[in-house]
Amino acid sequence: MLKLTPIVVTLALLAGGVRAQQADSDAQPAPVASEALVEAATPADAMPAGAVQSYADWVADFEQRFGQAIGSAADGRVFYAGMAVISGDNAADPHYGTQLALAYERAMFDMQADFILQNYGRLKARTVRSLFEDQSSDKDAFDPVEFQKAAADGGSRLEALFDKALVLVDKKLDSALADEGVPPDEIQKMSVEQKKNLYKDNLNKEMIKSAYQSMQGLVPVQTRIFPIQENGKSTMAVAVIAVQSEKTRQFAKDVARKRPSTVKGNPKAIQDLLPADTKGYLDEIGLRFAYDPAGRPMLLAYGRTSVPMDPDWSASRAIRAKQNAQGIAQSLAEANIVEFMNTNIQVSETANVGDINEDWARQITQIDNGKPGEVQQIKEQIRETTQTIVKSGKAQAVGELRGTSILKRWEEKDANGVVHVGVVVGWTYGQLDNANAIDAQARGRTGAQQSGIRGAASDQSRASKVINSKNDF
Repeated sequence: MLKLTPIVVTLALLAGGVRAQQADSDAQPAPVASEALVEAATPADAMPAGAVQSYADWVADFEQRFGQAIGSAADGRVFYAGMAVISGDNAADPHYGTQLALAYERAMFDMQADFILQNYGRLKARTVRSLFEDQSSDKDAFDPVEFQKAAADGGSRLEALFDKALVLVDKKLDSALADEGVPPDEIQKMSVEQKKNLYKDNLNKEMIKSAYQSMQGLVPVQTRIFPIQENGKSTMAVAVIAVQSEKTRQFAKDVARKRPSTVKGNPKAIQDLLPADTKGYLDEIGLRFAYDPAGRPMLLAYGRTSVPMDPDWSASRAIRAKQNAQGIAQSLAEANIVEFMNTNIQVSETANVGDINEDWARQITQIDNGKPGEVQQIKEQIRETTQTIVKSGKAQAVGELRGTSILKRWEEKDANGVVHVGVVVGWTYGQLDNANAIDAQARGRTGAQQSGIRGAASDQSRASKVINSKNDF
């Protein structure tokens, strides 16, 4: 799982409408007016042909451009960064679009889980240390075993003997074989093992973290889809930089309660925020926070998935598959909006590290018809390092969809022939007013108050772009 890094920044204008990586990575950008709108960000093609920024460089570039040190707090705004890879390694997989959506969900969940654990978690640590050494002169000698008497007594006597000292390796005493007519002298053969610990120097440390908390107002500022290489192989990843602030938390409460918000910001028109063409939607995923033309806060949610087309399908079957996929994409987008309102998260994480250092002596004795035969002695050394981690969690969000509307349905085939489909869902006060007016009319009421026009997020074509001024948050 990814390790998330909190990023706290004061938003500043990115110089020059940058639409490509810096030509000179050593150049330090000069600080610019922090009140200005951030209009550009490092671009990222969904399937870039050439070399692109790594995740670490992307985050570092974000910090440098905004001129803020990681870990510092500014005016109650806290930025977090996270990344998750797709489950497969093939961007030509017909399920690639769905894998991108799931990688985004994974990154957001882990980001929330890390925040909850860091700020509200409890940790229990337990260390176990054990040391033993046998330096006796007869440390390699084993106690004699009464094999003949044990075999003669049979049944309970032999079982008791095994319980005390022996481990049965191979016992061919099988009544089924006897029933088949196999001679008893061939059946009554076994190998028994005696073990003795001569040395032990072990250490084990277990750390358990757990937390339960609600989280409101976490919203992505920028997302990026890019290839990542590790261990000589490559896969695709979804990276997210998200923010939580007093304004986003307040707006989340207002959305949940369907009430006017005191939060105001720079107004924008929706046509300036959505991608200019259908291909631009290939680079958009997740939630955006912006302000409508009246300066009221709004949300844009980009839900997406893919359609694994079968060449044998009829036209009607393929159309139905696209419709169903868009239905899933719409639900993902709506879920992002509801989760922004309030999400209850329960998480736990158990990490275990240890060192095993043991010496054992083993003696294996062959028994034939109750009589000891060949004896083999073996020395065994165990040198192991243990390292395990288990993470589990669940998040639940419940909220009303009133105020949401579908702004765009789209489909596009990428360079690998994968069919992507998506739905853009918005939550705006304009749509909330429309829904309230319809409800009032149905109930015989009139005069529903209208609160304004629907707003937008940002032109995120070819890459998710940062579209907010620092005062937006």
